[in-house]
Amino acid sequence: MSRHRIIETPRLQLRPLELSDGDRIVEFMGQRHVTDFLLFFSYPINPDQVHVWLKNVIEAKPEQCAYWGIVEKSQSMLIGIISLTMDTYHHKTEMGYWLDSDYWNNGYMTEAAWHAIEYVFSELKLHRIDLTHMVANGRSQRVAQKLGFQLEGCWREGHFKNGSYKDVKIYGMLEVDFLRARRLREQEKNQASQSA
Repeated sequence: MSRHRIIETPRLQLRPLELSDGDRIVEFMGQRHVTDFLLFFSYPINPDQVHVWLKNVIEAKPEQCAYWGIVEKSQSMLIGIISLTMDTYHHKTEMGYWLDSDYWNNGYMTEAAWHAIEYVFSELKLHRIDLTHMVANGRSQRVAQKLGFQLEGCWREGHFKNGSYKDVKIYGMLEVDFLRARRLREQEKNQASQSA
């Protein structure tokens, strides 16, 4: 597998992360309402820990993972991260995502994640995407549902965070789910253009 490519969407660019992104990532990952739902970081954020993590992500082999910075084109601003952790033996990947809370409620994460999903199934030719989030994270739940992920269960007290165990919802998307979601998106787009 070669290095993962840049992905363009109508409003966003998904590009590989760079060491120079470190301070900006600390800024938005350090927001309390973002950090509370991150698995490996706690509030207050430790900038050194973030910079070490970023270096490791950049140096990781592409067959192990893909981490893209989500850049809002009109401002050339890094506003989030989307990740794929590969399991090529089982032809699947796990998706994760974070977004600067200043950019919530604009559909950016759904837009970015949908294009990453298309990349997974159309270019990487994988069979499945896993996605998990803490039960309390209603925003991630809404994104997962909009994208067409199927709820498959719950890990009871599956994550340890801030001194307590958290329940975690488990979602999956098979290639057949992706094809169904893509057809629905195309139908909605056609209906919108006909009514305009």
